[in-house]
Amino acid sequence: MGLREDRNYLKERKEFKRTLAENARKQEIENMNKLREEIDNAKLMHEAKIDNFYTYKADVKKTLLTEALGRIYKGSIFHITDREAALCDSLLGSYIESTGVDTILKNMRFSKSGLLVSIYEAEQEAFDDITKDANAEDVTSQTIDPKAIEDFWDNIDKNNDIDDVTNMIRLRVSNAEEDFINKNQADKEDIKTILKDTAERVQNAKASNDNDYSEAVEESEMRIAKDKIYNIQHESYHNVFDRMVRNISEAVLKDQVIKEQFSLDNGRLDMDKIVESARCMYTLLEMVSSLKIEKVDSEYIESALKSIK
Repeated sequence: MGLREDRNYLKERKEFKRTLAENARKQEIENMNKLREEIDNAKLMHEAKIDNFYTYKADVKKTLLTEALGRIYKGSIFHITDREAALCDSLLGSYIESTGVDTILKNMRFSKSGLLVSIYEAEQEAFDDITKDANAEDVTSQTIDPKAIEDFWDNIDKNNDIDDVTNMIRLRVSNAEEDFINKNQADKEDIKTILKDTAERVQNAKASNDNDYSEAVEESEMRIAKDKIYNIQHESYHNVFDRMVRNISEAVLKDQVIKEQFSLDNGRLDMDKIVESARCMYTLLEMVSSLKIEKVDSEYIESALKSIK
């Protein structure tokens, strides 16, 4: 082999070794990247399992809270209909979602109400029992046994205060609804009287055969009558139940889709449905107040009424 061949051979060997080394580095980098990717994926999967596990626990808390408040809520409506029950479920779900499960439970835990504290303690006991065998790695262990929920309520229902509070809420709702009906009947009678008296005064003025005088009287009397009727309908005192009915009616009229759901065949508003809806809303307000879950003052009530419009 000549000198030139030796040099070519050495050059080829050197290039071969360099290629091997470069390929080895590439493989090493590829293996490291693959390992890093596997570690990241495993970490993400673990984090997802942990997140799902916490979500499961949050669902257990929410389910127990909804069960307790829902039983008291719907138990406070005398002869509750299927529509009222469905509406109560929806309203309670919205209330819990907007207020927050943890916030409500915290209010219950530190409440001065013995009943509320006992409900909180029963909830904690049921939560621990339901979740004791659950773990993040086994999704099938993350279950909520319906019997455990039923046992949870049975435990709460043993408290004699449950009947007392539901009866109190029912009475307050009944009184508010009765006041609403009586007030509206009285207002209708007052409006009839105003219209009748106005018509008589206008008729007496026309009987004088003085057109200018009769026209002036008619204009003045109609203006006075309108002001009196407006004061009855808008300026006089209306209880919270009454205002709920009015706000729901206004909201229905603003939305064509909702209006169709609250309209009779003749196109007029179905006031029975509107009053039924107000009854469910007012009962929720009374439940929150009676159980002392939150401080239901004038500001709280005004905020609740505003949310209906």
